[in-house]
Amino acid sequence: MVLIWIAVALLVAAVTVIVLKKTTTRPEPTVRPATRRPARPTAAAALRDAAIPAPVPGSERPAAAPADQALPPVLADFHLLRADALPDDRRQAFVTAFKDVPRPPKLLHRLLSPDFVNEASAAQLVDLIVGEPLIAAKVLTRINSPMYGLKAPVRSIGQAVTYLGLNTVRSLCLQYILIASFKADSAERKHMLDAAWNASALASELTQQVSQRLGFDDRGSLVSAVVLSFLGRLATAASMSREQLASIPAHGLLERTIAEQAALGLCASQIGRLLMTDWGLPATLVEDAAEIDSVMLTPSSAFDADRGSRLALCYVCARLGERLAEGDLKDLSSFDADAPADAELIHFRSYLAHPALARLVQIIRLPEVGAGAQQMLTTMRR
Repeated sequence: MVLIWIAVALLVAAVTVIVLKKTTTRPEPTVRPATRRPARPTAAAALRDAAIPAPVPGSERPAAAPADQALPPVLADFHLLRADALPDDRRQAFVTAFKDVPRPPKLLHRLLSPDFVNEASAAQLVDLIVGEPLIAAKVLTRINSPMYGLKAPVRSIGQAVTYLGLNTVRSLCLQYILIASFKADSAERKHMLDAAWNASALASELTQQVSQRLGFDDRGSLVSAVVLSFLGRLATAASMSREQLASIPAHGLLERTIAEQAALGLCASQIGRLLMTDWGLPATLVEDAAEIDSVMLTPSSAFDADRGSRLALCYVCARLGERLAEGDLKDLSSFDADAPADAELIHFRSYLAHPALARLVQIIRLPEVGAGAQQMLTTMRR
């Protein structure tokens, strides 16, 4: 009997333990999806990000503005690959690819030295040019052409500087020095070199005229940067294979830039940067000349107001010079900075808010500015 009661007591105790265990056991936590860590950037992605034009040192990359969301896909999806983002070996490979381009004479370095640009007198310029008889002869030939509409022939470089001004003559020297480095082996290549030369001439003259009317003090530097911004285009036109030449559109900076980067690995402006650096040209001037085309891809907030104004002025003069030379723009009076379908001007319009550029479009449309450009253009087409 005692054994029966002991067995009953043990059974009750066991049941009690089971019940207590069920009531005190905590429920299993709900399983949550694991948090996904951001993927580590690949080398290609890092290179792509490095290719996006960087803001001025010390400032933050501007946040995307609502207007940026409306960029056409051809502009929004393109990422510029910058020469200074490449590894050293790849940069050197590009320089080696253009090893056959003759190095310019010392005259180029003298004409572009900061001291000369900022302080040289007309007499000093004359002395430099006279020391290069071939360049002097070409400059005089161009000045005496109908392009400048002089009433009497100019017989010396000194007279040329007196009639046309130091910056115009200096710009002509720069253009002839650059074009002398490139030779054409076919009619197609010659056409591309001539187109770049004509665009450069028109763009530099526009830069001189517009910057003077806007009151910019560093007109010599601006004109130099515009002329040098065409160096990469000259180099690629002279050095590309015929198959590559056929793949590059003749008109339109955006289309040409995309095609050049796809075919060559870098676009013309970045190849120009490498050549100018290899030639040992002043670093500040190299940076300005190489950045001019990037205005097409960069909102004004990426630069401080002073530099942004200078780059935008050079950019629009370079584009107008191209469009006039290529026949895509009839005359400057028809220039429309607000054309909604013009992808090359979408970012440029943001620079017009800078006070220094408040009258830029108005000045470009002035009859006297347009008349000078038309006179040059008429001479080029003869």
